[in-house]
Amino acid sequence: MKACYVVFLGMLLALPLAGTAQSMPAVYLNGRDEATVPNSATHYRVIDQKNELLGTYAMREYSLDGTLLLRGTLASIEPVVRTGMLTWYHPNGPKAAQVHYRNDEADGMYVAWYEDGRVSQRGEYADGQRVGTWISVHRNGQKRSKGNYAGGKPVGEWQYFYGNGQLSAIELPSREKGPALAFFNEDGSPYVGKLQKRELPLFPGGEAAMLNYIAHNTAYPRNTRRKGITGKVYVNYTVDEKGAVGQVRVVQGLSPEADLEARRVVASLPAFQPGREYNVPTAMTFTVPIHFSPSFSLFNGVRPPQVPPTEARAACPDEMY
Repeated sequence: MKACYVVFLGMLLALPLAGTAQSMPAVYLNGRDEATVPNSATHYRVIDQKNELLGTYAMREYSLDGTLLLRGTLASIEPVVRTGMLTWYHPNGPKAAQVHYRNDEADGMYVAWYEDGRVSQRGEYADGQRVGTWISVHRNGQKRSKGNYAGGKPVGEWQYFYGNGQLSAIELPSREKGPALAFFNEDGSPYVGKLQKRELPLFPGGEAAMLNYIAHNTAYPRNTRRKGITGKVYVNYTVDEKGAVGQVRVVQGLSPEADLEARRVVASLPAFQPGREYNVPTAMTFTVPIHFSPSFSLFNGVRPPQVPPTEARAACPDEMY
């Protein structure tokens, strides 16, 4: 599974802490890494003055609350050309992924880690494309998947495994007659049923039930209401391999009270039916907006309509840029 990256937050107080006297003004960026105004930004980039000895610029990217997301170097800032080692970070600080860049293309060994420092994925890039053998690993250290890339495309036989080491699926993505896919149960017997490479987690009762739960369990904070503050709080959360909701954090805020309430509601979500990839229970990360507006009523329970969550994908070099 690919690990996640997108982080939002609408508080700008951390900006002075992120920069230094030798840094250029921060550049605000949207989810597509395009320059934008602060109110539309999802993160920001700080670039130091050019190191004349090395001919490069040190660069760091932060969420709007000052959490470090990415660190690396640039050969040029106009246009942006990445060079040398780039390192992504989990929101709680540990390294999330690392790969070398050459001429703005990933080139070299790519390694990704879980939050506890255990390797989650390993492979190689050449001129921005995946090549050779790629392996992913379960949190318990068991192999999760293994296969090969050529020119950025999966080739040959790909194997997927349960956390106990048992084969869960075999795929032949580049077969001349078309892709072939087979699933297996955890006891090794052939799987009988619809073959879906990827299934999202399922809330009890479905998506409509989840939106209804959020709408009826969210309270409009008194101070936020009194100040006439309306809008959305974006909350990021993970549904783990067992279906439990965790790693809940606000990624775009509205007010301290609304942020706290939105986080509380999402953290209280009951267990999901876990998502699956190649028939293996898989942790998946999402971002959901919690809407606060005057249509909240203290008396009749009216709530503003809520919007379904969107999946928050991971920070692999070929997907971020």
